[in-house]
Amino acid sequence: MRPFAGLARVVLVGAAIAATLNSAFPGSKAPPPFRVVAGAPSKEKPPPGSPPGPTTARTSLKGLTVSVEYADAARRAGFLDTLSGNAHDPFAAAPGRPERYLTFVVAFDNQAAKDVVFQPENVSLITDVGQQAFPLDVTDLYIGAEQAGVEDLQKVVDRTTPIMFDGSTIIPSGQHMARLLAFRRIESPKWKQFKVHFSFIQIGAETHTLSFTFHKEVVRN
Repeated sequence: MRPFAGLARVVLVGAAIAATLNSAFPGSKAPPPFRVVAGAPSKEKPPPGSPPGPTTARTSLKGLTVSVEYADAARRAGFLDTLSGNAHDPFAAAPGRPERYLTFVVAFDNQAAKDVVFQPENVSLITDVGQQAFPLDVTDLYIGAEQAGVEDLQKVVDRTTPIMFDGSTIIPSGQHMARLLAFRRIESPKWKQFKVHFSFIQIGAETHTLSFTFHKEVVRN
């Protein structure tokens, strides 16, 4: 195991998170509910009732457009429906429990003249409080299912392989591809922003790095 570290706008439900944080940090004041929003935080606080910020960060280079969209349970369900009408969500939390993972829909639109090579093991999530995480892969989910006593482990592999990036992937010239990337939840309540950093994207023979910033936006009633 490696170390931890559109549809509706993203809202992380504060009540469930508060219960978890109170348990993990006894005696501490739970943070208010928040959204995960693309981009760096504004120096000015949004007024109460303001619409949520965007959840997708996007950049283009050399004819390749890469988008990274934060996906809560509702967004994951919508995305999985585009892949298969009965696709199973391996990252779903148990009823009444907070999200266990930070999940993203990562999409590549390759209009470059050359093929693109993406290696998810070269992606990291880095917070402003010094935590770092790497994407889960099919092996991680297999091991987790095995530890949980799941009997049909092959079904775990069959269900997750088509919906998440796992290992080196080629996006041919002129093609579009979108899959999930998932990281373990950030445990510290003190983070304010993080970046999803791609340390290796290959377009033809050229290699590039990309970074996508997200921040915490407090929900104000």
